[in-house]
Amino acid sequence: MTAIIRNKNDLIKGSPKTQHARKIALDLLEAALIAADPQQMVRQVIKLENHILHLAQHKINLHTINGVFVIGAGKATGRMAEAIEALLPESITGGLIIVPENSVNDFVLESVELQGGGHPLPTNQSVNSTRALQELITSSPHDALIISLISGGGSSLLSHPASPLTVQDLQETTTLLIESGVPITDMNTLRKHLSQVKGGYLSSQVYPRQHISLLISDIPNDQLDMIASGPTLPDPTTFHDAAEILTKYNLWSEVPPRVKQRVDAGLRGDITDTPKPTNPIFSSTVAELIGNNRVICEAAQQTAQQKGLTAQILATDWQGEAREIGFKIGELANRLQRPSTPHVLIIGSETTVTVRHPGKGGRNTELIAATLPFLKHHDGLVVASLATDGVDGPTPYAGAVADHESIQRATTLNLSSEELLDTNNTYILFEALNDHIFTGPTHTNVRDITIIIYLKDLPS
Repeated sequence: MTAIIRNKNDLIKGSPKTQHARKIALDLLEAALIAADPQQMVRQVIKLENHILHLAQHKINLHTINGVFVIGAGKATGRMAEAIEALLPESITGGLIIVPENSVNDFVLESVELQGGGHPLPTNQSVNSTRALQELITSSPHDALIISLISGGGSSLLSHPASPLTVQDLQETTTLLIESGVPITDMNTLRKHLSQVKGGYLSSQVYPRQHISLLISDIPNDQLDMIASGPTLPDPTTFHDAAEILTKYNLWSEVPPRVKQRVDAGLRGDITDTPKPTNPIFSSTVAELIGNNRVICEAAQQTAQQKGLTAQILATDWQGEAREIGFKIGELANRLQRPSTPHVLIIGSETTVTVRHPGKGGRNTELIAATLPFLKHHDGLVVASLATDGVDGPTPYAGAVADHESIQRATTLNLSSEELLDTNNTYILFEALNDHIFTGPTHTNVRDITIIIYLKDLPS
């Protein structure tokens, strides 16, 4: 896996104690990224023995099926498909995976076709690729096995607007949701009700074929039906839930007219709601979660322990405004200096940013910027945070790292961290400090991870 911090050496700076703390924090983030490798996750849950495919408690005799087809969408699915091909080198009949357009050439596949789509906004290419995927399903034999690979990013990559919506309607709605700081589960609840493939509709097209759905979670609390807006799982949400979300975030007057028309039609009962858990289309589907944020937090914890440090996983499901979570993390960082406290705290999160000004930045840089006032008096106290997909908002970076000298260095450059945070302009801050974390595309997505480390003393 290529998901290693590429500018690591440039980030190790400051006093001797701070340098050491920064290096350890970055080592822990690298351990987390390595653990997030989708190939490794697939290999740990699926085995093939004597033509019997083993998945948890389920077994499928490949001699009894008429072809294996691999489908899916998401940032991690290219790597997942590589692992499936390696596992079943002679059994795959065909397939189609949709990945971000800029990563189509990053994978080596023989039997499974790769097509691109837009992210974070769906595009016409997303729709064309999705239609090709649907055609592949419907043309496959009814006694085939469909293996679907689903991960974060799939909501925009796997996209086929429901009538009467257009791609532009979905783009405008998604932009509104993102800029309004709507949590991912609320966002995906609405997306499900604007789609022909989300909210279980893809499984309705797979039925009655045998169906294995492998999922890597980017959703807090690992709600499987919310990953990529749940194309292969029953949907417990309703048009009433979608309407309540538009009301809750004051978006009724902002969304495109056709979105309002569709939700209103659903409220009246003129449109059938998404497939529910009792629907027989799910009787042939086996869904398995194969990776999540806890896996990477545990990898970071184990790496810290191997270095002789006490490390605690504080949470793997924090949600909320990035700056508010940053204030909370800053307060926690201050407490690490008390006697008998851990050296390292590890936090998994899915934060949001409400865009109030036309600045540039991401949720991880906003989070780190908010911690700076809490760090400024304590040598050896470092906070680092990144997005595991390598993309922090509309920037080429994954996140940022900071220490007790960050505010002072910003002041020397005539930059106010508080002002840049308030104007959603944290990209400028960490670009000037040369403290952005750069990984490039990681081809995975299990949300964000934050490391707080305090070294009381340098190792002897």
